[in-house]
Amino acid sequence: MSARRFPRDFLLGCASAAHQVEGGNDNDWARWERDHPERIADGSSSQDACDHYRRYRDDLTALAALHQNAHRFSVEWSRVEKEPGCFDRGALNHYADVVRTCRELGMEPVVTLHHFTFPVWLAARGGAAHADAPRLFARYAAACATAFGSDITWWITINEPAVLACQAHLTGEWPPGERSLRSTLATLRGLLRMHAAAYHALHAVALRNGSPARVSIAHHERRLTTRRGRHLDRLAARLPDVLFNRWFLRCCASGRLLPPLGDAPPLPGLRDSLDYIGLNYYCEDTVRFDRTSPQTLFTGRVSEPGRVLSDFGWPIDAPGLRSAIDALWGEFRLPILITENGVADSRDALRPAYIADHLNAVLDAIDDGADVRGYLHWTAWDNFEWAEGYTKRFGLYAVDRTTQERTPRPSAALYAGICATGEVPGVRSSARELGRPG
Repeated sequence: MSARRFPRDFLLGCASAAHQVEGGNDNDWARWERDHPERIADGSSSQDACDHYRRYRDDLTALAALHQNAHRFSVEWSRVEKEPGCFDRGALNHYADVVRTCRELGMEPVVTLHHFTFPVWLAARGGAAHADAPRLFARYAAACATAFGSDITWWITINEPAVLACQAHLTGEWPPGERSLRSTLATLRGLLRMHAAAYHALHAVALRNGSPARVSIAHHERRLTTRRGRHLDRLAARLPDVLFNRWFLRCCASGRLLPPLGDAPPLPGLRDSLDYIGLNYYCEDTVRFDRTSPQTLFTGRVSEPGRVLSDFGWPIDAPGLRSAIDALWGEFRLPILITENGVADSRDALRPAYIADHLNAVLDAIDDGADVRGYLHWTAWDNFEWAEGYTKRFGLYAVDRTTQERTPRPSAALYAGICATGEVPGVRSSARELGRPG
């Protein structure tokens, strides 16, 4: 097979999140790490992270040297608004310079406003479930949009709302560590309202600036499949699959809280509040009915011998990305931007084939007619992976935890070649040959 080429204006770059790379943040997650070190796999904290807040110019220059033409990053709300209504001009200027630096280096900035962290003052009031959270989030979004001017087209209001609600309020693995279905539902409803409020705030500023704005969420698609024909297994997969993979998007499209998590009158500003779909994809899960797991709606993961697994234990299956794109395009008919896709692989044994195979899956979807605008690899640098600490390494660059030295892995050169030419190797390497068996 010969190499295959992306469209000329296709975005190729990396994605990151402020709390995972910056260091020195003080938000609900930083407090959680300090107060509950036993909840972090290696007992570490994000206090140093990758020191990216100080090193961002050098880091972005290195990515541009790898021929990347886009970069997704997040603004840390707790830096910008340390106290309610008190906006830090220095922090806003910092992020405005990140935007300018991206532009100067020829990289399209893709800005996320909320990537899993809340300012301490809002977390103490209940986070997304607080009645005033939508207004406060819209005010913050407007402050960022005003500070960045017309340099931002691509906005993400909230990263993975379903993941945030479930991890923080259903399984209790993230702050505030709740295990409450009621709190989970309240958080999901609050995140919908926050998104709707920010969507209109961003468009209002863009209209004043006379500039375009494309606004969405970063949706985590993790489809649930079954390998057996048992009726209970199919039922066990269906409900959580709909709730996790479709409910939030369908609410944004319809403008109302949909069953089974609500059946309310239309929410102001929610209808058609996605200009595109940001897609985070890592894997699919094979599940079965498990009567002992009410917290996961009676689903249990099934391990499949012989499948190649990442260091996270996630199965690697590039056709699943194509299926996710096809399903989202088929239902919503909105442009799609791959906002995260990557693999935990400390040896860099799986990552080269992973990148080529998943990019070929994107090209397959484009050939099928899907409107895909870009691909942002997770991630540039080994970073703080939430409850996993520094034990899971997704970076094109290894980062020395003592010296902060960045060392490019072989996959960085592979991806650089793809970014430079827009061409993806047509002959796919076997991840099974490169990695360890599942």
